[in-house]
Amino acid sequence: MKNSLNFIIGGVASSLSAVGTSIQTNEVLQIISLVLTIAGTLITFIVLPLLNWYIKAKKDGKITIEEVKEGAETLQEGINSTQNTLGDKKKEE
Repeated sequence: MKNSLNFIIGGVASSLSAVGTSIQTNEVLQIISLVLTIAGTLITFIVLPLLNWYIKAKKDGKITIEEVKEGAETLQEGINSTQNTLGDKKKEE
């Protein structure tokens, strides 16, 4: 429950950041904001879930084939979430 809540909060924060970037009028600040939005989105949807998966998978001292498949699914979900968040940003421009 705690991880899903963090995931939802991260998604909302990334979306708000994308909206803030799109309404920025200064081009330099818009570029800086865009870079920070992309970095934050990657961390929220890819890095942290993969880190959590790795810690969970290494608890028994080895990573099995099933755990690797779970990690690949985690990565794919993160990529899809990132594309959706950044895709929404492109639609707003």
